Parts: sequence; structure tokens; C-alpha cells
Amino acid sequence: MEYHSNESCLFVELETDGKFGVQFLSPFRQERVKQIRSIPGRQYDPIEKKWRFPANDAAVETFCQVFRNAPVEILTPEIFNSFPLFKKLRSRSDWESIRRLREHIKRKGYCGTTEKTYLGHAYRFLDFLEVPLQKVFPNHVQAYVLAMMKEDKSHIYISQAISALRFWLCEAEARKGFQRAWVHPKREKKLPTVLTTAEVIRLLDSVRNIKHRTILTLIYSSGLRVGEAVKLKRQDIDPVRKTLHIRQGKGKKDRYTVLSSKAYQLLESYLNRTNVEQFLFPSGKDTTRPIQVRSIQYVFDRAKREAGISKPVTVHTLRHSFATHLLEEGTDLRYIQELLGHASSKTTEIYTHVSIKDVRRIKSPFDRMVESTGNEDI
Repeated sequence: MEYHSNESCLFVELETDGKFGVQFLSPFRQERVKQIRSIPGRQYDPIEKKWRFPANDAAVETFCQVFRNAPVEILTPEIFNSFPLFKKLRSRSDWESIRRLREHIKRKGYCGTTEKTYLGHAYRFLDFLEVPLQKVFPNHVQAYVLAMMKEDKSHIYISQAISALRFWLCEAEARKGFQRAWVHPKREKKLPTVLTTAEVIRLLDSVRNIKHRTILTLIYSSGLRVGEAVKLKRQDIDPVRKTLHIRQGKGKKDRYTVLSSKAYQLLESYLNRTNVEQFLFPSGKDTTRPIQVRSIQYVFDRAKREAGISKPVTVHTLRHSFATHLLEEGTDLRYIQELLGHASSKTTEIYTHVSIKDVRRIKSPFDRMVESTGNEDI
């Protein structure tokens, strides 16, 4: 939901008769009346011009569900002790802060994925807090980070959350005194999982739908991010120069990458059967929009199962495999960096640890031992 400053606010308090009283701050919206009428046991007091509903789990759960996207002010803080579900509701100041965060993201020119990610972390932080956002201090941020670590969240997830909160509190909200709040956990040294060339072929062969097979083939053969692949258009394909033009990829950067001859043949076959107007891979419901990333992820997961691949892999593994296979074939790391669109060579260097080109040349001492003893039954 996108909050608007003229949104009507609700005020909730615990009254002497043990019921909750609800009043609306203008502007009045008829939709709010429809929502509150869905609460079991609600009643309207025409004299005080307020609604009342019983203080029980069913009524509170319904209230918090129907007003989860509305500004709600709790006037009796004690009710949090009996009904902690009220903590999931957000005050007008919370929504105003979220609105400022969204606007600051747009002013910075960040992409829609970053906006969704940062807002998601902001909402989760609000859900975690036991105090209003205006009363947040560095210790609350540190407690949130510790909570994520206890939940065994990945280093990438936690670092992403820290970056989002720092952007929100320090930039969008211009809060002071948070210089020491942003301690990132120690970076995990994990290597990406890579498919063998045989596994890639087996996986692609298991995809029968030509549209899905073509997009997965392009992702592997050109080293694309899935978000880049779904946005491809006709004018991005250059079969003469054998290049793909990636427009406004990660970091809003353009780049060229290799266009496989075999992949282009498959693409031609797909285009001859499909009426493509704008995007190469349009959505099934709306041809003016590209296919959703989630749809490709689903296709990949199904293909992985049908190909009998048990490795923990995702669509992005095809990009990792592209880079690793190029390196094993002797392609210079600088060229791979350009094809992938990495800003730093250090990012590309991770594939030197994944490549088994040189490892395969090394003979295990166990093999030498068996050969020297002549005992093949060991």
C-alpha cells in the first residue's frame, strides 16, 4: 500500500467497560465503516459518535487484519500487554516516515527492486520494535541485528537490512547519533554452486515449452541476470555482431554480452511461432508487460526436478555456470568481468575458486599409492 497524507486515522482506547473504543479522524471515509462492520461484536455509539468492539482475541484479530494498512493511534498503551497483535499496526507518523523513505528512494533513482527490498526491511523493523519509531536509538538497531542472527539469517540478508535501515534513518529521516549502529556481521565465505555442462544440457532439454526453454538458454549462454533476461526486446539482439545489449542492468548500467549462435537459432525458432510486439518474452496475461521473474524461477525449479539435479541451485546458478565454464575454457577474467557487468574485478575473481580446471590436473596421493602397490581392491 502507498500511504497518502490525507488518509483518515483511527484512534483506539480501552474504555472503562472493558471494550475498545474507536474514533475516526477526518477526512471521513465510508470504506472505514464497511471495514469496522466486519468486526464481530462491534456496536456504534451514536451519542459519542464512536464504534466499540469487545476485548477478545477474535475481535482484535479481525480489527488488526482489516486495518493493517491504515494509520492507527493506540491511546491506551497497556493494551499491548494483553493483545500484542496491536503492535503490528502502524501509527500516522510511521506511515509518514515510510512515505518519506519511498520518496527518497525515487529521488535517488533506485530501481523498483531496491524500493521493494528497502520497504520490506523497513516494515519488518517496525514490526520488531517495542517503541515508536521516533524513539528508536542505536541499541534498537543492534537488537534487531542480533535477532536476525539468532534466526540464522544469511550475511547478505542482514547486510542488506542494515543498509536499508541506515538509508532510511540517516538519509530519509536525517536522524543523528547512529554512526556506530551499523556494524555488519563478518562476511561469509561461500562459493556459488555451479552446474556441469552436462547438467546444463540435461536441464535445458527437460524444458518443453519453447518460450521458457529460450529464455533459460539465453540466461546461461549470455550470463544474464534473470531480471535482465525478462526485459529483453527485439532491438537488443544483434545477430550480425553476435551481441546482446543489456540496457540499464544492475546499477543502471548498459553493457554488451555475447550472443550464442545456437541460442540465436532457438530464439529465431521461438520468434517465428510467436507474435512479439515489444518484449521478447511477454507476460501471458498482458503482452505489453514482460514475463514475471517469479514465473521463470518456477520454470527453472520444475526443470531441475525433471532433470534429476539435486544440487541447491537457482536460476542465477546458470549465470555462475556461464562464468565458470568460460574461465575453465581459458577466457581472460577481464573479459568475463565485462560480460557479467561487474563493477569490480574482485567480484569476478570468485569464479577462480569455483573453477576446477587446474584441480583436475592434480593427481591425488591416494591414486599414486594404489598404483604403486598394485592393489586395486583398496
